[in-house]
Amino acid sequence: MKDILEKVILHLKSKKGGYCRIKHKRGWLEYLKDGDLIFRPDELHHTLRQVIDRDGNRPRGDKLFCLRRKVKFTAKEDKSPYRPEEALERFIIVSNPDNFYNQIPIGGGKESIDIGIRENDSKFVFVELKPWQSTNSPLYALIENLKNLIEYRIIHKRKIKVIPKYDHLELLILAPQAYYEEYKLIDNQGVAQADKITILKETLNAISTEFETAISFMAIQMNKQDFFRVCSNIYEDRGIEGQDKITLSRKDIIPVLSKDKWKLVVNST
Repeated sequence: MKDILEKVILHLKSKKGGYCRIKHKRGWLEYLKDGDLIFRPDELHHTLRQVIDRDGNRPRGDKLFCLRRKVKFTAKEDKSPYRPEEALERFIIVSNPDNFYNQIPIGGGKESIDIGIRENDSKFVFVELKPWQSTNSPLYALIENLKNLIEYRIIHKRKIKVIPKYDHLELLILAPQAYYEEYKLIDNQGVAQADKITILKETLNAISTEFETAISFMAIQMNKQDFFRVCSNIYEDRGIEGQDKITLSRKDIIPVLSKDKWKLVVNST
């Protein structure tokens, strides 16, 4: 839920040089130069808990952490996806095993985990997905995922609903290579920007220790044009006219979207 994140950001000291390092691209790029996160990981942790674990903000709803697989997306009359991120998410779900879930309710209303991977009975991975182009920086995406993690823990702490208890929780930010190019973590050849990766890795290590979770950023090796071409072909093959929903199945798998094809950008150690 965006208003929860807005409240968290408002409570954090996150501005330097006139720009918020969480919300503004310029703030993010300046962070990659000086490595100054402005706030400490423990301050972020405290703020997330303080904002979320409050009357009116706590997770709610009968469907909390309901593991499901949504495979429909909306296509426009021009055969392109109405929301590229939604379509990409749906294709990732059908292109991976049945232990992949999406749009998992975690806070209330439309607040959901983009993708969840149930590795086994003790390990679960929270995936925050970003499309080729996004105004949300990698730091913003990470805080979105940390918010989901804290909401999951508060559901257990407050006994809001009985949901599976996983001993090992990991966070993963997933996006096409173009997203990481836009935010200057890799170049247009897919090569990591070593100095910037080093700065981000130090931050991830500190946050990982504070939140007791492993964190990874991974890239999808598929460009926007190829993806839109796949969507267009399916639109035509189904004989769809006008704006309508497309339901995907196993026959619509895109091999490059399978987890074993994702490329590591940076992770905590």
